[in-house]
Amino acid sequence: MKQNQLRRIEKLYDRRIAPHQIVTPEFARSMTELSHETRRQIGALIDRKGYIEYVVVGDARRIELPDLKRTRVAADRFRGLRCVHTHLRGEHLTQDDLTDLALLRLDLMVALDVDERTGLPGMVRAAHLLPTTAAELDANEAAAPYAFLEPQIPAQMDVDFLALINSLEEEMARNRRTTRRAEARDRTILVGVTKGSLAEAEESMAELHELATSAGVIVLIRLFRDVRP
Repeated sequence: MKQNQLRRIEKLYDRRIAPHQIVTPEFARSMTELSHETRRQIGALIDRKGYIEYVVVGDARRIELPDLKRTRVAADRFRGLRCVHTHLRGEHLTQDDLTDLALLRLDLMVALDVDERTGLPGMVRAAHLLPTTAAELDANEAAAPYAFLEPQIPAQMDVDFLALINSLEEEMARNRRTTRRAEARDRTILVGVTKGSLAEAEESMAELHELATSAGVIVLIRLFRDVRP
């Protein structure tokens, strides 16, 4: 890359995004113009105060984000960083993008379309993890569901970023408290002994199951023992 381009990339660190905004039109334009000139994807990791923590230059197809997994994140929190990066081919968020979103527990993954002719920003595409996902990732769950924001051009983006993230984390915290309460409940195995018919035994077991459930006990399994001679 040319020295002028390198200096402009370094100056991205001097920018600041308003905390409630995902990205500003001015910052988006700086990124897409540089991406258009260099024919490389350019990304920025932005904290919740709007400061630029990392700037990353990739190739034409993807960027390689720094290893953030060494810093642990609470199960009911995201990482506090969002990734805003350019896409040269107008593609939607890729599987690599969504994998980074999930594995790094980012606040948001954002792709800026680069106009092939002018280098100006086109659509902004963004995705976040669903509230249950962060806790499930800690439990090594394979599935990682996402929600996608409506694509918009930068000047028309009206999503309050901080309000969105706060609401998602509040929901994660509620889900985690519910999970802890469920884990703290007593568990039991119901064993029924019968000398009569199977139908009578099942009816009796159903009543016992209902009593246990109403007492807040989780029934793990129901067993019958037939003691008829």
